[in-house]
Amino acid sequence: MSFEGKLFDNIVKFKEKIEELSRQDIEKIEKLQEILAKNSIKRKNSFDILRDLKVSGIDGSQISPLKDFGIPFGGVQAARVWIHHGKGDYDIKYKSNIVYESNIEFERFKLEMELVRDCLEISDVVFYDGSLSVLYTMELSESLSRAYRREIDSVLFLSEKYETPVIGYVDRSYIKELGFSIYDSYILADYLNLYEFTNPIETKKSPLLAFYFKSNPTLPARIEIPKWCENLYRKIAEIVYAECVMGSTTGYPYILERAHKYAKIDEKEKSAFVRAVKSFKISFKYLSKMTVF
Repeated sequence: MSFEGKLFDNIVKFKEKIEELSRQDIEKIEKLQEILAKNSIKRKNSFDILRDLKVSGIDGSQISPLKDFGIPFGGVQAARVWIHHGKGDYDIKYKSNIVYESNIEFERFKLEMELVRDCLEISDVVFYDGSLSVLYTMELSESLSRAYRREIDSVLFLSEKYETPVIGYVDRSYIKELGFSIYDSYILADYLNLYEFTNPIETKKSPLLAFYFKSNPTLPARIEIPKWCENLYRKIAEIVYAECVMGSTTGYPYILERAHKYAKIDEKEKSAFVRAVKSFKISFKYLSKMTVF
C-alpha cells in the first residue's frame, strides 16, 4: 500500500483503504464459525483438574550488552519451577551464562530449552513462556535458524518420548495465520467468550499446532503444542484454564507467574552485574574473536 505525496496529505486515502480491508475482514469473520469451531471448559474446579499433576514452568531474562559502558557482552538467566499439585512439593532450578553480544537472544533461549528438556521426564505437563512456532518464520541467518530448530526439535522429540506435553503460552500474539489483514488474536477477541478456546490449527512451517484460549476479557492467548498432542488439546485447555484461575490475575498461568518471578533479573542485580564486570580484567580483543551466529 503506497500513495503519492506526503504521509499527512494521504490520511484520508489511508483511512479509506483501512475501511475497505475491514469490510473484507468482516465478511470473513461472519464465516469464521464454519472454519474454526470453538469449545468451552467443561470442568470448572481448578483444584480437581490439577490434583496430583506435576507441572513445570520455564521463563528467562537477560541483561543486554552495555555498550555505553564499554561492555560488549551481557548475561542470561533462566528458571524452572516444578510443582506437584495437591502434594505441596515444589522445586526451583536456575541456569545462567555470560554471553557475547551477537547471540544473547539465542543463548537465553538455549538455557530455557535446556530446562525444558531437563524436566520432561519428571513432569506431566511443561509450560514455556513464549512462542516456538514463530522461530520458524523469523528472518534469521541460516546458521542461527538451524541452531534454533535443533533446540526445538530436541524438545519435541523428548516431549513425545516421555509423553509430556510442552505448552508454549503466548500472552500477546501478533501472528496472522487465519487469513485476515489483522492479527488472529484481535479477530478472535469478540468471537471467543471468556474461557472458550478454538480447535487446533496448523502453524506456518513449524512442527507445532496452535489454538487460542480466552483467559481474560481482552485478547485470547495463543497456545502452542506439539503435533503429537492433537488429541489432547481439550485436556491441555483445561490445564491452562486451571493454572490461569489459580494465578493472581486469573488470566495468566500460575506456574508461569512463579517462573517469571524467579527468572527476572531486577535492577539491583543488574547494577551489581555491571559493577562486577567493570572491575574485571577482561581481554575484549579475545572476546571479539569468539564464534558468533
